[in-house]
Amino acid sequence: MKIVILILLLFTGGSVIKAQRHYKRISALEGSYGTNIFGKADNMANISFSKYIDRTSYWKAGLNYFEKSFDYSVNTEATLPLGIMSVMQNQQREETARNWFVNGSYNRTIASNLKSIYWNIGIGCFLGTEYTRHPSKEYQFIVGPEIGTEIELFILPKLAFTVGIKEMWSPLSVKNWNTVWNAGLKILLYK
Repeated sequence: MKIVILILLLFTGGSVIKAQRHYKRISALEGSYGTNIFGKADNMANISFSKYIDRTSYWKAGLNYFEKSFDYSVNTEATLPLGIMSVMQNQQREETARNWFVNGSYNRTIASNLKSIYWNIGIGCFLGTEYTRHPSKEYQFIVGPEIGTEIELFILPKLAFTVGIKEMWSPLSVKNWNTVWNAGLKILLYK
């Protein structure tokens, strides 16, 4: 029932706002928060700047923070019950990697009602650093491509609610594939 009400609000609420939102050379500032979809729900935060090329495409660049849970094994020494001989045991542990990275993407609108709802797809890349502790502290360079989709719902003339999903691949990371969703706000920067 909640989904039906939300869909009705999206379509009826959008008809109140009559202006086209994607203009050539308009800038926007966006902040979002999300989590990992598969595995543990790790945190992701983003702040980005975008610039519209024309009514259907724009560039986006941002700063990101992302946590990744991963398992690793540690060999520990243990003694047998009789205390005669020590043996190496393999223990599984869970740790969180913390990523800080910048990303850039080219995005294109694939569907819109030309008033308040825009569905965009994008392709881009990211690079940054990953911090892990297993068992010692390590910093690792990460780089890779990303692909995603995003829906913008303009609730005010300069303010949009955004919901997106993104797939990132980094062969140098503790987890190569990451699928994340995010929700946030986009503010258009024009007078």
